[in-house]
Amino acid sequence: MNSLSSLSSSLSTRLSPQLILDLVSPALSVAFVLLLPRRLRQLSRRPAKARDGWLGHVKLFASLLFLSLETAAAAFLSLRLGSVTHLQLVASVAAPVAALGLVVLSRLEHQRSARPSDLISVYLWLSLLCDVVHLTLPSLRHLDSHARAVLATRAVAKLVVLIVESLSKGPDVLDSRGHVPTPEERSGVFGRVLFLWVNGVLRRGYYNTALAVSDLPPIDYKLAAEPLRSRILQAWTQSRAPWLPRVLVKSLAGPFVSVVVPRLCVVIFRYAQPVLIRFAIDFAQSADENPDTGYLVVLAAIAVYGGLAASTAVYQHSLNRLQVMIRAALTGLMHERTLLAPSDAFSHGRIVALVTTDVVAVEGAAEMFHEIWARLIEVIVGTVLLHRQVGRLWPVPYIIIVACSQTSRYVAKHMKSRQTAWNVATQKRISTTTAALVSIKNIKMLGMQDAVERQMIELRKHELAMAGHVRRISFIYNASANALGMFTPVITIILFAVLARLSGRALDTKTAFPTIAVLGLVTHSANMVMTFGPRAVTAYASVERLQDSLQEARQDERIGPVQDAHSNSTRSPARLAISIKNLSIAWQRNGASKTVLDGVDLEVALGKIVVCSGPVGAGKTTLARAILGETPITAGTIELSTRRVAYCAQTPWLANKTIKEVIWGPCADVDETWYQSVTQACCLGEDLAALPEADGTVVGGDGMNLSGGQRQRVALARAVFQRYDVAILDDPFSALDGNTEELIVKNLLGLGGLFRRLGTTVFWITNSTHHFELVDHVIVLDGRIKEQGHWSQLKAKDQLIAKLIHHADDEQRVPGDGSKQATAVEEKVEWSSKTATQTSAETNRATGDLSLYGYYFASAGVANVAMMVTCAAWYSFFITFPQYWMKWWTDAAGSHTTFYVVGYALLYIMAWVSTNGIMWFRVERIAPISGLFLHKRLAETVLRAPLSYFSATDTGTILNHFSQDIQLVDKRLAMAVSTLGVQAFRLGMQASLIFAVQPIMGATLPLCAAIVYVVQKFYLRTTRQLRLLELESRSAVLTTLLDTSRGVETIRAFGWQRNMADEASHNLDLSRRPWYLLMCLHRWLNVVLDLLVAGLAISIVALSVALHDTTTAGGGGAGGKIGVTLTVILQANAALTGLIRSWTDLEVSLGAVARLRTVERDTPQDDRVVSDGAAEAEAVAKAWPSAGHLEIENLSASYNDKAQAFRDVTLDVAPGQTVVVCGRTGSGKSSLLLSLLGLLETQSGKVTVDGVDISRVPCATVRQRCFVTIAQDAFFLSQAALRFNLDSSGTLADGELVGILDKVGLWQHFASAETEPQDSVTENAHASGDAARVPLLAAQRQQHQKNSAVLDTPLASLPALSGGQAQLLALARGVAQSRSSSSSSSASKPIVLLDEATSSVDAATEAAMYDVVRDEFVGRGLTVLTVTHRLGAFAARIRPGRDVVVYMKDGRVENVVASPVRG
Repeated sequence: MNSLSSLSSSLSTRLSPQLILDLVSPALSVAFVLLLPRRLRQLSRRPAKARDGWLGHVKLFASLLFLSLETAAAAFLSLRLGSVTHLQLVASVAAPVAALGLVVLSRLEHQRSARPSDLISVYLWLSLLCDVVHLTLPSLRHLDSHARAVLATRAVAKLVVLIVESLSKGPDVLDSRGHVPTPEERSGVFGRVLFLWVNGVLRRGYYNTALAVSDLPPIDYKLAAEPLRSRILQAWTQSRAPWLPRVLVKSLAGPFVSVVVPRLCVVIFRYAQPVLIRFAIDFAQSADENPDTGYLVVLAAIAVYGGLAASTAVYQHSLNRLQVMIRAALTGLMHERTLLAPSDAFSHGRIVALVTTDVVAVEGAAEMFHEIWARLIEVIVGTVLLHRQVGRLWPVPYIIIVACSQTSRYVAKHMKSRQTAWNVATQKRISTTTAALVSIKNIKMLGMQDAVERQMIELRKHELAMAGHVRRISFIYNASANALGMFTPVITIILFAVLARLSGRALDTKTAFPTIAVLGLVTHSANMVMTFGPRAVTAYASVERLQDSLQEARQDERIGPVQDAHSNSTRSPARLAISIKNLSIAWQRNGASKTVLDGVDLEVALGKIVVCSGPVGAGKTTLARAILGETPITAGTIELSTRRVAYCAQTPWLANKTIKEVIWGPCADVDETWYQSVTQACCLGEDLAALPEADGTVVGGDGMNLSGGQRQRVALARAVFQRYDVAILDDPFSALDGNTEELIVKNLLGLGGLFRRLGTTVFWITNSTHHFELVDHVIVLDGRIKEQGHWSQLKAKDQLIAKLIHHADDEQRVPGDGSKQATAVEEKVEWSSKTATQTSAETNRATGDLSLYGYYFASAGVANVAMMVTCAAWYSFFITFPQYWMKWWTDAAGSHTTFYVVGYALLYIMAWVSTNGIMWFRVERIAPISGLFLHKRLAETVLRAPLSYFSATDTGTILNHFSQDIQLVDKRLAMAVSTLGVQAFRLGMQASLIFAVQPIMGATLPLCAAIVYVVQKFYLRTTRQLRLLELESRSAVLTTLLDTSRGVETIRAFGWQRNMADEASHNLDLSRRPWYLLMCLHRWLNVVLDLLVAGLAISIVALSVALHDTTTAGGGGAGGKIGVTLTVILQANAALTGLIRSWTDLEVSLGAVARLRTVERDTPQDDRVVSDGAAEAEAVAKAWPSAGHLEIENLSASYNDKAQAFRDVTLDVAPGQTVVVCGRTGSGKSSLLLSLLGLLETQSGKVTVDGVDISRVPCATVRQRCFVTIAQDAFFLSQAALRFNLDSSGTLADGELVGILDKVGLWQHFASAETEPQDSVTENAHASGDAARVPLLAAQRQQHQKNSAVLDTPLASLPALSGGQAQLLALARGVAQSRSSSSSSSASKPIVLLDEATSSVDAATEAAMYDVVRDEFVGRGLTVLTVTHRLGAFAARIRPGRDVVVYMKDGRVENVVASPVRG
């Protein structure tokens, strides 16, 4: 027990302070001289990076002056001393030699290094400390005044050189790559350890209330995304069996290992604290009159607390840099695998869930690893110290640790599966949200807004239910860990006190307070290791999900030349451009298989144009995707002359950029003349002229700001502009009117067309024969090639062709003016203008907003928050007051032991109960309630926003709210609030104890308060802005990931993988810039507060030394006072660190709440308020519409001030009448439908349905009850069940849904995915004795279960749909919606709107679809309003004398033609 004291006394007798200084000073000079050659060699190989300038001259002058003074001082001291010892001789020689080396090194460092010399700075700093000790040590005051003057002069010279050498060289210096280094890279060792380089950011944030990412310094090259991406990709590809953790460590080995040394220093300084406490108590209670003893105690306090602050800062910053690297590497790896994986592997927002959930979970794994091994070392060191304090009682803590570790077994057994379930639920919610945001226009048109909102909320509830399982396990685990941390010191101290009492001794301060300090460190370390258990399981579950995703790779089985990255031309000398031999493709999913293509043989010569035609589901798009390498091949081969293919998909993918940028692509050599030729050939000239920003107009997510025809023509222009050798066009003219299509086909595919002039091989999928005479070869596909050859030979050869493809002779093309082009369908909003959310987010960036707390507390329940805060206050009292209780106990000198034992135990029991109360309210009440409330408000707000909001706001920005912001609310906000409350109350209690024990320390309160006030003024104003920038900047990363996953087929076809990778790396660097600076500011604040706490601790030690004689005379109470104070200081340091962490989390999480509230408050809503008129209210409340009488009176609408959609449209559609609206692209047809649905605001006029003005009816009611819409772009939620996609209201029975699907020809398609029904034995029939009915009932029940299983299967798990089949399913949904309306209690007759509902189907399927329209809509007396470009199939179904055709032109009704009355 007294070994520490005996060791100290024995060492003090052998090593005097003079001897120590004589050893250390020359040792520093020798070490500097030994390290000098290596550094000089490194610098000599580098080119010059900086000019001398004034700073170079100042450094040279200062170093030469220092050399002179060092030489003179060595000579003077040698002469004054007379006879010199060997140490003094070494010192007199080493110091001038080191000074000479310093002159040389300083010169080279200034010229060839971007930052000040670390070697010079560290050497001068340590040498200066030795000189200061030499001058101030009491026992060395015998030196004469001349010698002291020389030492002081030398110390001042070192200080001057140190200051000069630490100065940054400014922004003119270049780094090793020829780039301007960042402020951090230009900083010296002290600037980096103390984070002085962030002062510029703090000043900028304090004086600038609207920081932008461009205002922030960039991250340095070691953190850049591109090299990190390359390193991890290299490590992944070089591994035979790549395992993500191993690949990650291999690619980041250097940064990973660099954390070890500072972490070991933290261990040393942390466990030096209880040793310091013991020495301080010994000194306070001893009668030692040696002045050096007290001085050394103060010096030790400075070294311990200063070293702890510095080593903690370096360690935490190294971890932060490693975390930034891990995020960049993993995100880059995920993006790269997205470019290589099958096109559906990361669809539906799955990539977003992986990056925002799993990558974030894994990026903290490095901290867990380093903390675990370091904490284990701390436990071992603590055990040694504990043995010296309490003797044979040292195993007690480990018995308790083993008992509590049983909880870890339970967690390890159950946590992984439940965490995985939570992650899967989160992914499903985000995937559904992504699909909804991408197709928001269709959702609103279809009136599915409320249904999708309910689906999203149900998925959110399921996610929170899965999260609840994880949180309950965490609650049990934390209760066990808290019991370990609290009861271990209690039991150990009580046992020691009892044993001491039995042996006739008392618990004294020398044992109690150091023991409490050591036990606190040991149990905290063991507790942290246990706490990392759930986090490690969570991280490992995420690693497995990422690993599984990274294993998915596309098998490109095509044969062709290697892509030339430096040229667009990869023409092969071979004669054929495409060669397909015996190709077979089968669809496989969930064990089911279905052949799509079988035995396809095709050869396409270079420069030829080939048409592929056939019925819906014939495999046309599958064949095109096989040529692109996107479809797995069952048998056969595909050979290409090039791997770079210009691809125009059936539903084109457009990146969210300007029209010009989309058409150009990442092409480096831009030919403006060629660009103009392409846009004119694709009939985009007048479209661009009509747009407010011309070709600078941003297309929006998936081209939302463009009409369907414009999207197809922009994609077509992109394919032509690249001038590739092969082009694949998948039905690119389905949304165009006849004349526009005619003109574009002539410009591109005619004899003088651009494709012909370029010699491009074109594979064109279409069902229209209108232009077949222009092509070189036609193939007719229906699972296999039925016929092929020139059209002149085929059209008379086989009558089957008439059934398979659509003949131009049967087609009535809608007239149009090809010279005048379309304007955009959606409302155009200037992209450069800030959205409401962005503008509001800048508000209160710097000053903060206290109302956020009220908003969040209201969402969580004020009573819940109040109870949690109450528990936090009680916990802070019960966990802190035992320190003062221990002082009373030790001062009692052994009396009333039972009383103090019971009281000590009860205090910790109450603390344990209180902390469990905090945890319960947090995980069971606040987190789930607030998470559900905020998500529900966000979903309601976003889904009810007008289309203009989605046109102006990027999808990634909106999705960031649903992913990142909601996850912050789920996982960090409630914990940050509770932790902040606990740490704030604890600090208050600890400060009260310090001032109660040492009242004189109250004098430091104003100074501490002033420091904290100034620091927080700068810190908060900057971090509030950075946290919002950090959250907002992630939107660009999410957008890039979404664009890549949605357009990966197009990206790979064009060969733009490298360009997308560069764009992703650039956006990732921008997004991490505020995040990295935010972490650096947190470290800066940690350093400031650690130094503040260190100052208080040093002041306490110095005070006890200064009052040593008084306190010694006062008795044993002095030891108790200093023991309590230093123990509380030790805990206060940990509490302050926890406070900063929770404060940081709360700041970031509240930024998410601020963004969510801003969205809710500032996002416009498209719902109209029901009129106060009794007629409208009554009509809406009953069966409306009851007849379907549509009256449009002088209706006008515009997209904006510059673009008119249509004007003065007047139509009177009688109940049950069918109206066909025709006209060229941009004539206002679709805009008229959008205005009826409330998606386009009208300027004048009125629309009434059955006498009710729909402008006085809420938009949702109009879309759900008044209209049944079947849009051109079919929308479905792939993660939702087939039943939901067919009947979102859930009102129709299974049999009726199956009948509808069978009617449109899709039931067999879906039923081919065999789903095993559950056992269906009809036990009731057996029980009744009616055995004859058993087989029949069993068969019926089995069929019902099979049907139900298919309907309940997610659409993504069913056989894939072609474009035409998707339109058939959309028609089936319209039929189901109309039946649902008519079968409800208040049967109504909604008006049916068909918007190009047959654009992607062949003639036979189109005729069948119109038969369904006739039977289900027209035959039931429903009013039908259809927009079409083709009248062929529909003309035969127009009823004479009843139905009409409306022709529109230039936004007006040009003519209304009544159908002729037949014979």
